[in-house]
Amino acid sequence: MRSAARPGRRSRGRPSRRSGGASGAKADPSRRSGGISRREGGFTLIEIMLAVVILAIMMAIIYGVVASTVQAQQRIEEVGRLSEAGPALLSRIRSDLESAFLPRPGEFFVGYDKTGSTGDRDRIDFVAGVLAYGAEREGDEAVFHGVNEVGYQVLDGRDPKSAGLGVLYRREDFSIDPEPLKGGRLTEMYDRVRHLDFQYYDGEKWLREWNSARMKNQLPQAVRVELRIVVTDAAGTPIDQSFTTTVTFPR
Repeated sequence: MRSAARPGRRSRGRPSRRSGGASGAKADPSRRSGGISRREGGFTLIEIMLAVVILAIMMAIIYGVVASTVQAQQRIEEVGRLSEAGPALLSRIRSDLESAFLPRPGEFFVGYDKTGSTGDRDRIDFVAGVLAYGAEREGDEAVFHGVNEVGYQVLDGRDPKSAGLGVLYRREDFSIDPEPLKGGRLTEMYDRVRHLDFQYYDGEKWLREWNSARMKNQLPQAVRVELRIVVTDAAGTPIDQSFTTTVTFPR
């Protein structure tokens, strides 16, 4: 007669729950492998179409941002180009006038009142203490010159399409010769000038002309410069632009 099993001891003939759990765990890999095989099968047609639509929307947004940025940059460059010519010309004229002086009594500052088909085409010649570099005569060595003859004038243009418009020239003659208002070389500054006007203030009124020899060998108290030019925008449309500045001479 066999003795009864002690409490707390496991019978050797019975399968344990742990082993049963292990056998149950063997079935899980098959189920997991089945899930993996389904994911590795690829995307469905709906998923692909949805991805294409999202990509197209993103590309459209990016293109719109880039296009608007490029257009804005082009507009900024166009505005800058249109607004730079006039101020640059006026700045050069002003800089030369601020350096004007009379080296001795005589005609060393003369302004002429002239008229063209589209407006004033005044001329001015004077002696200025502006720095220039070049040779006085052909074949000479180029050197720096601290005092020079300077002038501005508008002559007829060469382009038939710009009828009525003139070309602004700057005259420069190194040092001072016996004829300070003549000679030198002309440099083209701008080729579509409609109007160039100089006026001279004598302390009481504005005058259309000035001659230092006739005005008690004095410079005017102020010179007013008015410049009107034609610029062309990106569409080829001509646009008139006017600029004005006043230069004063201390007494």
